[in-house]
Amino acid sequence: MNIDEELNASNKLNKKDSVGKITGFFLFRNLINNYNIEKTRHEEERKQIKKYGISSLILSLISLIISVSCLISRLSNITFVGFSNFLMILVYIFSGIIISLILSIYAFVFGVLQVRLNRKSIGIIGLVLSILSILSSIVLLVFLII
Repeated sequence: MNIDEELNASNKLNKKDSVGKITGFFLFRNLINNYNIEKTRHEEERKQIKKYGISSLILSLISLIISVSCLISRLSNITFVGFSNFLMILVYIFSGIIISLILSIYAFVFGVLQVRLNRKSIGIIGLVLSILSILSSIVLLVFLII
C-alpha cells in the first residue's frame, strides 16, 4: 500500500457525516438524528409527539427563574461590601447570564423542533418563554454594567 492509498483510507475514517459537519456538537447530532427519525413517522403518530415542547418548556422555565431571581436580587437595595460583593457579581455573571443563556438557547432549539414537527402550542409557549429568558439575561447584563 502506498502513501496515497493510506491517506485516502485515513481520510475516509476521519470523515464526518453531514449532520456532524452542520452542527459540530455531539449533543445536537443525537438530537437531530432523533428528530429526523420522528419526522419520517406517520402523520397521526407525529401529531402525538410533545417531548421537544416539554423539554423546551422545562429548560426555559428554569432559565427564566434563574435570570429573574438574579435580576431581582441585583435590583434590591441589599448592599454587599468587600469580597461578598465580588462573589455576588460572579454569581450574577455565571448563573444569571451564562447558564441562563445556555439553557435559553437549548430551550429555543427544542421549541423550534417542536413547532417544525407538529405545531403544538407547547412548542410556541416554550419559544416565547425562552425569548423572555434571553431578554431577562440581557437586562441583567445591562444592570450589571450600569
